[in-house]
Amino acid sequence: MVFSHKTTEYKLDNGLKVLFQNHPCSPSATFMVWYKVGSRNETPGKTGISHFLEHLSFKKTEFFDNGQVVAEITRNGGAFNAFTSRDFTSYYESFATNKLELAMIIESQRMHKLILQEDDREKEVGVILSELEKNLDNPYSVLEVGLREKAYTHHPYKNPIIGWEEDIKSITLDDLNEYYNNFYAPNNATIVVVGNFDQKQTLELIKKHFGSIPPKEINYKIPKESSQKSTRRTIIKKPGSSPIVKLAYHIPSAQNKDIFPLIVFSEMLNIGVSGRTYQSLVETQIATDISVSAEVSKDPGLFTIIATLFPGISHKEAEKRILNEINSIIDSRPPTKDEIEKTKRRITSSFEFNRDGTYKLAYLLGYYDTVDTYKFVDNYVDNIQKVTIDEIKDAVKNYLDISNATIADFIPSHAEPKKFVATYDYTPHETIHHIYKTPPILIEDKITAAPISFSKKTLNNGMKVLFTENKTSDTVKLYGTIYAGNMFSSLVNPALPSVCGGMLNRGSKGKSKIEIADEVESRGASVGISNIGEAVNFSLSSTTNDFPFILDILAKILMEPSFPEDEFDKYKHLSIAGIRQKKYIPAYLARLAFSQMVYPRHHVLYSYAFSTQEKQIKQITLDDVRSFYETFYSSNTVILGIAGNFKAEEVFKLVEERFGHWEPKKMPEPQIKRISLQKKYKEKAIFVEGKTEAEVIFGHFGNLARKDPDFHKATVMNFILGGSGALSSRIGKRIREDLGLVYSISSGFNALMIPGSWSVRFGVDTHYADITIQALKEELVRFIEEGITDSELDLAKSCLIGSYPLRFANNSGIAKSLLINEFYELGDNYLNEYPSIIGEITKEDVNQAAKKYIHPEVASVVKAGNFK
Repeated sequence: MVFSHKTTEYKLDNGLKVLFQNHPCSPSATFMVWYKVGSRNETPGKTGISHFLEHLSFKKTEFFDNGQVVAEITRNGGAFNAFTSRDFTSYYESFATNKLELAMIIESQRMHKLILQEDDREKEVGVILSELEKNLDNPYSVLEVGLREKAYTHHPYKNPIIGWEEDIKSITLDDLNEYYNNFYAPNNATIVVVGNFDQKQTLELIKKHFGSIPPKEINYKIPKESSQKSTRRTIIKKPGSSPIVKLAYHIPSAQNKDIFPLIVFSEMLNIGVSGRTYQSLVETQIATDISVSAEVSKDPGLFTIIATLFPGISHKEAEKRILNEINSIIDSRPPTKDEIEKTKRRITSSFEFNRDGTYKLAYLLGYYDTVDTYKFVDNYVDNIQKVTIDEIKDAVKNYLDISNATIADFIPSHAEPKKFVATYDYTPHETIHHIYKTPPILIEDKITAAPISFSKKTLNNGMKVLFTENKTSDTVKLYGTIYAGNMFSSLVNPALPSVCGGMLNRGSKGKSKIEIADEVESRGASVGISNIGEAVNFSLSSTTNDFPFILDILAKILMEPSFPEDEFDKYKHLSIAGIRQKKYIPAYLARLAFSQMVYPRHHVLYSYAFSTQEKQIKQITLDDVRSFYETFYSSNTVILGIAGNFKAEEVFKLVEERFGHWEPKKMPEPQIKRISLQKKYKEKAIFVEGKTEAEVIFGHFGNLARKDPDFHKATVMNFILGGSGALSSRIGKRIREDLGLVYSISSGFNALMIPGSWSVRFGVDTHYADITIQALKEELVRFIEEGITDSELDLAKSCLIGSYPLRFANNSGIAKSLLINEFYELGDNYLNEYPSIIGEITKEDVNQAAKKYIHPEVASVVKAGNFK
């Protein structure tokens, strides 16, 4: 029995709306504040100001100094973020329940005590421009901006949320203060709290922190969009790897009842492998992928269809195929009753998945209350179920007419990437020391982590199953691994493990790929297969009722793949197209080059050149795939991590019935090349035409595996250095907060069953790449030589321990944790011992780990961008 998702509404005297929903089994709670202000409220010349203000809202308030908001959330083990959209600006914190008052203190300060400073504004311009440059280097983002600018003539939905570059540069401190004073008010906001909390006590705390904030008179007028009378077109030519076509139609707002048939129609087209657009465009190799969506927005939005095309396919051909699919709904191929019922089941199931976890549900309630009312969520399934075939046909006829369409074509223009190597000696510059203050401890409660309970069973064939019962939603999540990944790539064609894994769900004994997809998708479930190096990973999501049926399909996919020849040819063609799409994307080029600098050729973590990857895939035969499967796929290397609304004995029985007859095998041993830290500093620049934002990777061989004794010491060390993100880590404070050079920067170990790399990754304007690399090296040297402070250690340990329960906030997090724990053989008690392991780490442990594992003097550095 799952508890009821009942929403309770309150309204304070100052107009602040409060929405509560209890999750009594959750280990945490999410606190969100939604302001009804976004890019729709912006005026010409001030585009991007909502997003700009969101950035600055993490700076100074009357109570908090710069950096203290992030430090307090981190100290208390919270997760946080903020986002700006066309219709809203939202902030959230997720904490253990006893920390909720901290979220209220932070958000009440943000609502009416924010202090905007010119120095912060100047630095943040660079950060936002870095974010903008990253968007402009992404063909999909550029296409979206170009399409919206063409689709709308008056309404602010025509402007990018981040703003136009010239506006971002010209927005003044007075502009920001005026905007803040106009829109950040209790009567223009909604608070949403979801999780395990006492409603009466929480309401009193909200009144305490927000009740005295005065309301404001909110005055603004949104220009109305006139009706579109004829097709609009735009063409965008920029460096890129693949042609893209995107169609958009004006549709009504969330308040209009026609939005529901449009949602059903978009999902009917977008349902997956068995859906109409996939069958019409992807199966026929017109497009490598396609996506359809109906926006649910405060003002009339867009119904969009976007397709990435196979090489050699014209935009006109793809556009014609898409239009035929839309028009056929009205005349030649109206939706069938079965098709509509299948789509409704999928929407209903997806909706249930989106209520799994406090953050997801808080987001749903806040989003829909901002664009319409939170009751949109309560009535969503009923309104979807009421949609008829005639209503869908009418909606298509009324809104998806070619005269109401805007069509945008992305045409890639590029030159072959050229390489040059620039090597120079590192000369230390004077270090700019950052002052790390200890913020006030607002919430003194001792941080504790609730015990994690799970059941475990090993079947007679060696298969391991771990399960946790979770009643917070009527869903089940399964993550699994088969030890048949790229760890064995040195024994075979390096692409073979991925190709074999990718072919598993393309047909099983007695069922075609389409039949498998239809059975899964018709229930709103999903079954996924992926290869990430160490193992073949697979997953399953379903409702509780459908879990036995979907588990049966998963078993057949894993145990009885048919490897059909026609699907093999399609898979190879699609894989090669995917490789070619990466050739002009800086992030992929940087990752590939970094791998080649750190690992020797034929190492299991070495990445081959794109041309070599193509050759490897072309060389693989169907017999190779079958032989690899027979050799490496075995029950005794399978691990399942499962969480959901079941009893353990029921789950074990279901798994035993479906997998118990899978025979175990003796597995070959992987051959792993031993490597060591390189001897000298190396730097490589990769030319990617037209990319203003460079992707940079700075790092070296990490010499740290997941089970090494130093793993947790290195984890705490890296958390302080760069693992805690751009707002709170050492390198983040220096390079983003002090210098304003990047939007995002982080560091991390790739600690697997075998040692991987340690690296710092960031995007930066190509002109500032060298300055940023130099600043990074200086900060790394300082970190190693001077060590950390006591307050930094306390903050890191508090965060890692305090945030630990958030990993188990939904079925996905629980199932993934169970799987990882067993895959790395961490021990049955590890999940409960983790907080004490972190708690025992000392400052000396961290400082020694920095000296042992961080070596900037012999780093490999790759920068991919417009370096000529």
